[in-house]
Amino acid sequence: MADALVSALAQTILGNLNSVVLREIGVAWGLTDELNNLESTFTTIQLVLQDAELKQRKTEAIQNWLRKLKNAAYDADNVLDEISTEGLRRRANSEREEIVGVGHEQDDLSVYAIWGMGGLGKTTLAQLIYNDGRIEKHFELRIWVCVSDDFSIQRLLSAIIQSTGGGGSDVSELDPLQCLLREKLRGWKFLLVLDDVWNEDHNMWDGLKKVLRCGSKGSMLMVTTRIEKVAIMMATIAPYNIGNLSEDDSWSLFKQRAFTTNEVNESLVAIGKAIVKKCGGVPLAIKALGSLMRFKSHESEWLAIKESEIWHLHDDDNRILPTLKLSYDNLIPHMRQCFAYCCIFPKDHKMEANQLVQLWMANGFIPSEGQTDLHLAGHLIFKELVWRSFLQDVQPNIFGGGMTCKMHDLALSVMRHKTYIVENGRVPKFPKMLRHLGLDLESISESTINLPMDDSLRSLIVHRDGTEDFVAFISKQRYLRVLVMPSCGIQKSPNLLHKLVHLRNLTMSCGNIKKFPESLTCLYNLQTLKLTYSEKLLELPKRLKVMKNLWFLEMDSFASLLCTPPALGNLTCLHSLSIFIVGQDASHQINQLKELNLGGKLSLQGLENVRSLEDAKSANLMAKRNLTCLILHWKNDINENSAEEVLEGLQPHENLEKMSISSYQGSRFPNWMSTVAFKHLKEISLTFCGRCEHLPALGKLPSLTQLRLYRMDSVKHLGAEWYENGERSFPALESLRISEMPNLEEWNVPDSVQSFPCLKDLYINGCPKLTKLPFLPTSKEFLTLEKLEIWSCPSITSFPAAILKNLSSLTSLRFLHCDKLNPLSGPLRSGAVLEHLWIVRCPELKHFPESMQKLSCLKELWISYCEGLRSLPDWLGSLQSLRSLSITGCPDLEKRCEKPNGEDWLTISHIPKIIINGKIVQNLDI
Repeated sequence: MADALVSALAQTILGNLNSVVLREIGVAWGLTDELNNLESTFTTIQLVLQDAELKQRKTEAIQNWLRKLKNAAYDADNVLDEISTEGLRRRANSEREEIVGVGHEQDDLSVYAIWGMGGLGKTTLAQLIYNDGRIEKHFELRIWVCVSDDFSIQRLLSAIIQSTGGGGSDVSELDPLQCLLREKLRGWKFLLVLDDVWNEDHNMWDGLKKVLRCGSKGSMLMVTTRIEKVAIMMATIAPYNIGNLSEDDSWSLFKQRAFTTNEVNESLVAIGKAIVKKCGGVPLAIKALGSLMRFKSHESEWLAIKESEIWHLHDDDNRILPTLKLSYDNLIPHMRQCFAYCCIFPKDHKMEANQLVQLWMANGFIPSEGQTDLHLAGHLIFKELVWRSFLQDVQPNIFGGGMTCKMHDLALSVMRHKTYIVENGRVPKFPKMLRHLGLDLESISESTINLPMDDSLRSLIVHRDGTEDFVAFISKQRYLRVLVMPSCGIQKSPNLLHKLVHLRNLTMSCGNIKKFPESLTCLYNLQTLKLTYSEKLLELPKRLKVMKNLWFLEMDSFASLLCTPPALGNLTCLHSLSIFIVGQDASHQINQLKELNLGGKLSLQGLENVRSLEDAKSANLMAKRNLTCLILHWKNDINENSAEEVLEGLQPHENLEKMSISSYQGSRFPNWMSTVAFKHLKEISLTFCGRCEHLPALGKLPSLTQLRLYRMDSVKHLGAEWYENGERSFPALESLRISEMPNLEEWNVPDSVQSFPCLKDLYINGCPKLTKLPFLPTSKEFLTLEKLEIWSCPSITSFPAAILKNLSSLTSLRFLHCDKLNPLSGPLRSGAVLEHLWIVRCPELKHFPESMQKLSCLKELWISYCEGLRSLPDWLGSLQSLRSLSITGCPDLEKRCEKPNGEDWLTISHIPKIIINGKIVQNLDI
């Protein structure tokens, strides 16, 4: 298998590949459109190569010949330049119930283990449990850590700390890590998932478990492992063997993948069932082969798979590999290359689809034909690999999918002679003619690595700075296509880059770099320039316009950037541009964007230099259908009428998903912002638009889930114009944040409109003139609201307890700096689901409202700087659900709550966690 990719490489080198057009994959994610068969025509030599690749398993001579041929091909190139099964879902329901039940019953740290061979869906089952709503409510803190075969206690403690909110990244010693973790977990009832554990050392496990005994009672660990011995060693509850699918479930899963409709070809059923039987009830294998068979319609093709010699291969470590290799062998050669390249990343590493496509492009793995968009072709390959179950756990984001390569073992077996990753402190012995290398210099000393001495590398991915010797090693790799490294290289050797003339992908951490050398523009083949940690960067090379092959120019931060390079319009291949700063001279004007087919995220700054409607339209944003995020920013010194014309002309394409407008100085927003045609728009942020008196009718947008309003100084009313005429308003909105709006007086919801049916999170801060909220005194809206925070709204005087009956989903309520508010006054006839209550700096609060007796679900009560409170009510002792009480800045109350002789101590002593003035005086959960 090591050199089963020669024919794919030969296609690129010899130029004999007819284009393979990957049609839209209509069946992905549950659709039923038929995928047309993929066809490719090879020259005679390519046919010989393919035949040789199939025979290499039998003959060592052929393997050696292919290996030599591939090395020669690389030299020539240098010169030329997902769906979890129904069975698992049924099992998951009972497992969820058991997890919750055990969490209630156990006082000590419980450990629940799921074990079974690779590909059965252990991680999928754990994810279903982890994300279940009942689990979310039962555990106050949930943590997920991928363990794999590195059970270093220091690494695991650091990973757990990072998952609980960060910190500790610079701590490497065991004792400080233990102290930091205890501080993070103390007092919390947590669920910790340790996924893919291989460690069989009882002492190492005991050491980790001892550290984790610091949470509240009912905390729990869930472990997934392939090894029964590990499950028995770790579990305190009988381990669950996930087992294989039954024959009926296996066939049902296979049919979903293999046949496009419910009409099953009966002549293929018997063969298909024989193939399914060979999969041994392993869901991952069944899905992979089912996806493969969908593209084969002839009986002879099905028989060839059934009778393949690969079924006779033995793999003691992973019985699933023969099945997956069979599916892999039936991939088109360039797809095999794309998948196999994934092993340059560590196991369980999450990769973005966009990053993968850029790396595939840089290595020439994506075949080109005429004007074919390589980026689009790469994403189709990604989707195909997902459909065939080679890549899994896809998470959508603005640029593509983040995913974990579940078949890392297979990828490594395919590319073991050409790719190597150094991690987890392992000291490697590199094979000759290494092509792709990943180095984690955080886990291994550079001095212990005998780096390859030749110049064969195509990809080098480095984490952490290296020494000058290491920089010298990089400079010798003259055939590099991919270089991912920290900033040290260019700082220690400014002329490093211009030597790497074959480079296609450069990803660099900028660190303290303020200006890049002009020598960067000598990289004429460069396709991707990605700059991370670029907060201090002031300037990019001025001659960037000569880099005609540049597709992606991306920066994660550009706060200090003074200007963008001139004449970027010359870069006609550019598909992604993080920022464009409009200037006054011709080479920096906004019309430079006119012919660029940009996608992803684009930030336009310096819009005060755009003077007219026509000028703005010259950016041609409406034609840029691949843009998903648009940020528009002005400076404050601009004519109002000019700004309105400019924003009118900057109308984007209707595919936009996120939009932010900052420091716009017009008095109104354009009509296009509220058109229902923007059916994909999910997030809007309007900030520092100080002259706008009215907001657009954003309630019409059908997919809007997040809305942020900040420093809209002239807005006085949120009323009818916000909703416009219609029966439903803000139908999908989940989060609304209104901040620092000094003149907002009124917020009304029309009786004739159904509004905010999905709102979960409402945050209001710094609105001194706002006198009431739209759900007071009663509400037919906001029934889904779960979290409400009211800060610095001194004109709000009433929030009666009765409103909690209508806010029937509210679990978290916070009042801060509301000077005239006496919260939760009046009666509350029935209980509420409120769990967390904060009252901070509310001087009108003289005593605890009687309504609080009805808060039977209350878990956390936080009282700060309410000087008028002088004592606690006796009935507070009856709130048995209360788990945490914090009192700060209330002198009289603090004195009465002193342990053990304070007058109110007996009233609160049943509460497990008590904090007085920042000091923990009781923690019964330890």
